[in-house]
Amino acid sequence: MSYLWYWPDGGWDFAAWKAKHPWEPVRSEQSGVADPLPLVSESGSGPEELERWKGERVHRQRVSEELLGTVSDRPPSTMRWEYLGPEFVVSNAPAPYAMRRLRYTLTDTEWGYAWLLTPRGATEPRPSVIALHQTSPSGKAEVVGLEVRASRSYMQYAAELAERGFVVFAPDAIAFGERQAGHPNAHYRCAEEFFEAHPAGSVMAKMAFDVSRAVDLLETLPQVDPRRIGCIGHSHGAYGTLFAMLTEPRIRAGVLSCGLNLLRADPSPDRWWSRTALIPRLGYYEAAIEQTPLDFHHWLALVAPRPLMVVAGTQDLIFPNVGEARWLDQVRRVYELYGAQRSLRPWIFDGPHAFPAEARADAYRMFTEALV
Repeated sequence: MSYLWYWPDGGWDFAAWKAKHPWEPVRSEQSGVADPLPLVSESGSGPEELERWKGERVHRQRVSEELLGTVSDRPPSTMRWEYLGPEFVVSNAPAPYAMRRLRYTLTDTEWGYAWLLTPRGATEPRPSVIALHQTSPSGKAEVVGLEVRASRSYMQYAAELAERGFVVFAPDAIAFGERQAGHPNAHYRCAEEFFEAHPAGSVMAKMAFDVSRAVDLLETLPQVDPRRIGCIGHSHGAYGTLFAMLTEPRIRAGVLSCGLNLLRADPSPDRWWSRTALIPRLGYYEAAIEQTPLDFHHWLALVAPRPLMVVAGTQDLIFPNVGEARWLDQVRRVYELYGAQRSLRPWIFDGPHAFPAEARADAYRMFTEALV
């Protein structure tokens, strides 16, 4: 699988970016340690340990923000959106729903593009889920079922959620679908153009910013209850969901399918800085990845105590070495401090890079419980 999907044809050159963007790598107690350090003392519990963690959380959040950097974008002065084309009614679903394509303002000068799926017969505001797509040039088309491939039938989770009564918002991520290089709607044609606009940023930070604008839009829709918004994604959409939740507290629950493993156990950690422009500052640690100040167990713990489901396959060749994901036990300890141990739901299966039907069914049940 190629990861050169941001601005192809040589559009991303990490070495050239690094030469133009000097940065002093940050460190923490995790730096230089090959194994994930415990997040919570094995013997600690109760209010005192929770307060200690909350102090640590502020520090780790700042380190995370330093790694991702900041984009130069600002929310639009007024949220604007409009439908593009007619409404389609999916009547052959167990519960029919309508689907309309739209565009909405990410900034005062940039548009986002999405499908909005609304259950038929909805007479009052419903819970809503933002469905982020995997690494597919078609972007949002796959999760709503417009690009059907038998080997990837598990990708239609936006459609399946709409069938279950959720209002679903399925946007294109930057550089995909109607926002990919060469498309008339693309705001950025290459990585160099993106980083000229966001010299202190990253693609991951931009993805999180864009999801926040999706939340802004959902809060304006009469069919959506703004207090009940979740996010789901497979692969590219999984880490997109994670980092969106780190910056957007209005997302009340999340599902991550096959989109992460420990940096320290990843045979290809350069996926984050060289093969893509996702988190280029991680490339400052390329000589010794164990020098990073955070790893994914830290990022997951920062979501606590919000409901979070983590799906991982032990035979995943894209995000390998998940094993039994014992490092998730550290994340569970943080959830326990909040009295929310049931809100962290690891779903580890013996299989490849996929989103099994049983896992999806459990994910939809979790949203039903969490977005009440």
